[in-house]
Amino acid sequence: MWVIILGYVVGSILGGRVYGRWNGQDLATSGSGNTGARNALRIGGKRAFLFVYGFDVLKTVLVLSISGPYFFETGLALTLGHIYPMWHIRTGGKGYAVFSGIILAYSPLWFLAGLAMLLILIKLTRNSRETGLVMLMLLPLAAWGDATNVSVASLTMILIMYHHIRGKQRA
Repeated sequence: MWVIILGYVVGSILGGRVYGRWNGQDLATSGSGNTGARNALRIGGKRAFLFVYGFDVLKTVLVLSISGPYFFETGLALTLGHIYPMWHIRTGGKGYAVFSGIILAYSPLWFLAGLAMLLILIKLTRNSRETGLVMLMLLPLAAWGDATNVSVASLTMILIMYHHIRGKQRA
């Protein structure tokens, strides 16, 4: 159970904040005001995007690699920490990079298949924001077979979707 608490604490360490300290650009006060990878792309270009996204995916994969039977609960804790970080409760990310890390930790094959599907959908719709949300349905599918895991994965999916939709309404 300690790994769930660790998940929240590590989830609270945001790649966007680390990038800001390293680069001197506070993503929370620049661009859209979000500390996530998409705003990093807007403010600092591809290198900033790759750093922020990669950091948030890596932290997720590392914690989930030691989560044992609490994989989906730890994934939810990482997501909560990322969206509601303990030291900046109102200025977290939206959770998409953490979602990517959960799927990658669950199965690299699922991650690659989801990425391929995402790229096809973006090509067809020319919309990366909403098509990315379609990929969130991989979470409950990954948990299929265990009612508790499906419930926790679904809650994680809903939380991330809520923050993306809320963020769109504010923009």
